[in-house]
Amino acid sequence: MSTDQEQQPPDSDASDLVPTDEEYPVDRLKTRVNQQLAGRPLTVYLVLFAGAATLLLLLAVVWISATGGGDETEQQICTEIAPIDARAAILGGQVERVNILVDTDDPTQSLTGIQLRFADDSCRQTPQGADIRDQLFSVIGAVSLYNNYADTTIRVHYQTQEIEQDLLVTATITAAPSPTDTPAPPTATDEPATPEPPTATSTPVPPTNTVAPSPTVARTPTP
Repeated sequence: MSTDQEQQPPDSDASDLVPTDEEYPVDRLKTRVNQQLAGRPLTVYLVLFAGAATLLLLLAVVWISATGGGDETEQQICTEIAPIDARAAILGGQVERVNILVDTDDPTQSLTGIQLRFADDSCRQTPQGADIRDQLFSVIGAVSLYNNYADTTIRVHYQTQEIEQDLLVTATITAAPSPTDTPAPPTATDEPATPEPPTATSTPVPPTNTVAPSPTVARTPTP
């Protein structure tokens, strides 16, 4: 009797009963990505993507700085409007936004100008300078009054920037020297008449006492 046992081939039905490692969807995704990356590390593509995104961001910042944000109304020319007309337009509901210009160093004491954006996309701005500052404050007051009682609201934007010194101080009015009066030529006047010498007046003679003659008696001869 032989001790060597003849080895039987494994039963195929028995191998089917052994559990195998199940492939999860994540594994299939990794496999597909590795195939598309052609074996290159994923970090290489992440670095390239981050660099491209940074470059696009810088280009966007440069474009916004050069064009002012792409708002066409920011680039249009604003015609001048008198403060009294600006107040009338604000209280009439024609204005959607006002830009108030002040100095960076002293905003509360440097109101210089006001820009108005109208509902029809037009732009008007007041004269600038400290000489009309009181009138500019009245325009801001009209905006505040309208926002308190109207159904719509005017947007208010304060714009700070370095303002020229000439616009921050009131102009000193110097009186122009009055022209020297040219003396009028003497007019022909009648020459004063030569005073006549005083006429000699007779000195009154004091009256003298006159003695009346005494009567004489005539003697007649007697015959």
